[in-house]
Amino acid sequence: MTTVGIVAGASRRHLRLHRAYVDAVIAAGGTPLLVPSALVDHRLAQALRPAAALLLTGGGDIQPERYGAVASTTLLEVDLDRDEAELRAFHAARERGLRVLGVCRGAQIMAVATGGTLVQDLPARGLPPHLDASEGAGYAALRHPVKTEPGSLADHLLAGMDTVNSHHHQAIADPGELLRPTAWAPDGVIEAVEGPDALGVQWHPELDVRADRRHLRAFQWLVHGERGRGDGS
Repeated sequence: MTTVGIVAGASRRHLRLHRAYVDAVIAAGGTPLLVPSALVDHRLAQALRPAAALLLTGGGDIQPERYGAVASTTLLEVDLDRDEAELRAFHAARERGLRVLGVCRGAQIMAVATGGTLVQDLPARGLPPHLDASEGAGYAALRHPVKTEPGSLADHLLAGMDTVNSHHHQAIADPGELLRPTAWAPDGVIEAVEGPDALGVQWHPELDVRADRRHLRAFQWLVHGERGRGDGS
């Protein structure tokens, strides 16, 4: 089995990681390896040494100073240790030639790690909201169309699906030096970026695997390489 490293954030008393990520890696045939974000020194690379791939998951906002900006809006759940740990993990994975999948915040971390920048708040930029904040809406309850670049990895892994779920108020503005945009929302917001052995998606495929097995394809790509293998169809 391919071991997939996953950096787990932290609250005051608990590590924080949505179980759906772990379940998706297991369903794709991988073995999850959880690494706490408190490891922000050389021990992080040591802890990730058994991993053959890296998954960067969703979560709170990235500190704007990481991409040369200052806070221009209210930021949510900034975790400085997690920022540091995930940036270190990404660079360690690149040095070793590992596949990296970033989901939501994870895609944004990949862009920031390679010199990119973020939109700190989509509504403040005059763009439609990409999360449903109404009471009782549920996590990632909003859905919207997505357009992919023909022939791209994102296009292949979506396998004909033309809508995705959505739960984010930030987005990638500049994908940096390694990645290129390959999927977009109707309002132009970047929904996927990719580069050599790297894929970032702004939506949450892990939450839709049970409803549609095609969403497992991103995790099958992470575990197996090429363009994914397994029973996602």
